Amino acid sequence: MLSKIPQEVYSALKEFGLTDYETRAFVALCINGVSSAKDISDKTQIPYSRIYDILLNLESQGWVKVQQGRPMLYVAERPIIVAKIAKKQLEEKYKRIESALIDKLEPLYGNEKEIDTTPIWILKGEIDIKINELLDNSKNNIRILLSNPDEQFLEKYSNKFLDISAKKVEIEIIIPEDYEPKDKKIWRKLLSISTIKTVSKIMFDGFIVDEDNMLIFLSSFFQIKVREENMIFWITEKRLLNYAITYFRYIWNLGKKFSLKATE
Repeated sequence: MLSKIPQEVYSALKEFGLTDYETRAFVALCINGVSSAKDISDKTQIPYSRIYDILLNLESQGWVKVQQGRPMLYVAERPIIVAKIAKKQLEEKYKRIESALIDKLEPLYGNEKEIDTTPIWILKGEIDIKINELLDNSKNNIRILLSNPDEQFLEKYSNKFLDISAKKVEIEIIIPEDYEPKDKKIWRKLLSISTIKTVSKIMFDGFIVDEDNMLIFLSSFFQIKVREENMIFWITEKRLLNYAITYFRYIWNLGKKFSLKATE
């Protein structure tokens, strides 16, 4: 029965932080229902000497409940409830990381000269040139955050995205969960070449290209006006890129797959 569970289930639980034994034990409990420690050990081939520690760890996270008796019996929490628990734990983890980096470590950062020379450029007239240059030179992945998607902008670069996809460059896009597409053709095209997820809130609009370059948009086509001009920040500074990549991965893991059917 365990062999019929898709590998993506195991991968997702391990990505969350469960060990291999914890993952196997939780999946077995979901399938088999109320079980003793020995039952779980037999079904998962987890050594009996380890099974109680594994179940205790799952219980402490709220994923497993214990029924007292002789022997003690274990039951998995419903997956839909565990998903909410996991989401809350991820949010709390991110807040701790953010607090440690920004509130505790940032005030101690003493290399002012490096900060003063942080490679950040404000681009105006050459926006299209820089966007095309970075997209053309991409080799591995492009991560796109759109807090307020502009379909004209997406249509303008749709052929470029097709060319990039043909080079096996992975394209990941995040949009707001309450966004309602107007031009379905654009989104069908994007869905054919990229993975799109929706989240409740996005902090900024931008591209992260190959983890080496980032463009943050402050322009009218995203309904953010800066002196009535289209402007972008081009950033190559590693520390800021790492912040942005961490943020993208965090909300990406919380996101839901975008489907045009859900909007129709």
